[in-house]
Amino acid sequence: MIIDAHTHLFSLDSERYPLGNPDSTYRPAADGSADSLKREMDSAGVDRALTITAGFYGWDNSTTMDMLAGREDWLAAGVLVDPASVDGPDQLTSLVARGASGIRIQQHLFYHRDLDDPISTALWQRAGDLGLAIDVNASHPEYEAVENRISAFPETRFILDHCGYVSADLAPKENTVKPAVDLARYPNVYAKLTFLPLASAEAFPFRDVHGMVRELVDAFGPERCLFGTNFPQAQYSPQVSYGQIVELFAEEIDLSSEEREWILGGTAAGLWRWS
Repeated sequence: MIIDAHTHLFSLDSERYPLGNPDSTYRPAADGSADSLKREMDSAGVDRALTITAGFYGWDNSTTMDMLAGREDWLAAGVLVDPASVDGPDQLTSLVARGASGIRIQQHLFYHRDLDDPISTALWQRAGDLGLAIDVNASHPEYEAVENRISAFPETRFILDHCGYVSADLAPKENTVKPAVDLARYPNVYAKLTFLPLASAEAFPFRDVHGMVRELVDAFGPERCLFGTNFPQAQYSPQVSYGQIVELFAEEIDLSSEEREWILGGTAAGLWRWS
């Protein structure tokens, strides 16, 4: 089974689904529908997918929950909740009751406190109490705060989104995955290998960053590594197609057959719920 562990679904209809900041240039600019995703999945042989509420909606998860409805057999949902909101933990509980099975916590866009700021502790705690995997969308300079959360909640599973983007400026001349590798010593941390198109200075198949994948797989073990496409490509990575991202991990990167099975779906199968 192949599971796409990182997609974003959204609508070009900003009247039905208002943007968190109507004046922002960060807005839907491509077909991010569930039907479009399913067509790409079927073409590439992908069975299931996780979608995460797109940041341009702020804390409104309407698109995610609307698109999840009726597709629970192949789609799982990760939501965004304001970490500074007193009502945030209860909002998360309500979203889980409606079918959400994960949460993404991040500092940028609409929340600018440190990730280990006490104001957000109740949300991290509730996510753990609900048994959710937490996608941590943070860059490497934020990893000290991330580590504090990992240490504080050892029973909660944490997923390093895009492995910290490799660096703060996305594609430095000398890429490093050391900050992510350093967190592999915590058994509750997982590495999401979704940074390749961002970090590479080359065209597909991004051979200049394959070695970084090997470092991460060796550090975490394949059972704690997972792939994702960052669908839709036209919005986030136009230099590569959906099928090529799947091909990266199915064929191009030097992995054993067992490693491929874990990274392409085995790891993700245990992190989210499908009906």
